[in-house]
Amino acid sequence: MLVPVVVESQSVQQVTGPIPPTMPPSAPPHQVPPVGEPGVLWSAVGQPLTGIGAGRYKLTATMLYFERGVLSTNAQQVPIAHVVDVDLRQSLTQKARGVGSVVVKVQRTNGLELVVLEDLPDPRAAVAVINQTAQAARLVEQQRMNTHHYAGLPSLAPSMPPAPVPTAVDPIAQLRQLGELRDAGILTEVEFTTKKAEILSRL
Repeated sequence: MLVPVVVESQSVQQVTGPIPPTMPPSAPPHQVPPVGEPGVLWSAVGQPLTGIGAGRYKLTATMLYFERGVLSTNAQQVPIAHVVDVDLRQSLTQKARGVGSVVVKVQRTNGLELVVLEDLPDPRAAVAVINQTAQAARLVEQQRMNTHHYAGLPSLAPSMPPAPVPTAVDPIAQLRQLGELRDAGILTEVEFTTKKAEILSRL
């Protein structure tokens, strides 16, 4: 005799809507988040047309860092207080791609040096933040230099004027003046001779 077997079916609930990602979305490829670097004011990665050799740039309150290279990395840094000018350079191709190059002029001991941050996204924002940071750093450096300069000077009491420095008396000049006074008739010959002997006695 056959015993019927009853199989209970389970309904499967259909999930509508987007499935939440299992991992948090990463930052856009053109922006480098300053994770673990609280002093970073701005950072970016270039977007070259070929996609190869993108430069990496970072700005703090005191330094501007940039790295470039494909096979080898060329990393440099410049004090932001030495940045004297920042310009935007954007070709038609760059404008169509929404990128641009930022030309940074750095004052070196032997003259100006041009540092080009190539193919930056939102280049106008980069120009603004680098300019503002450079101006603030130059102001701080100027104030520090002025403070150091005045700190080495002795303080003078305002109620006490400085004592006059005695000037050395030139006997030859005095004799010449005596001769001019005698020739002008202001001094007599006797007065001239007496005063001349007094001056010569001090030699």
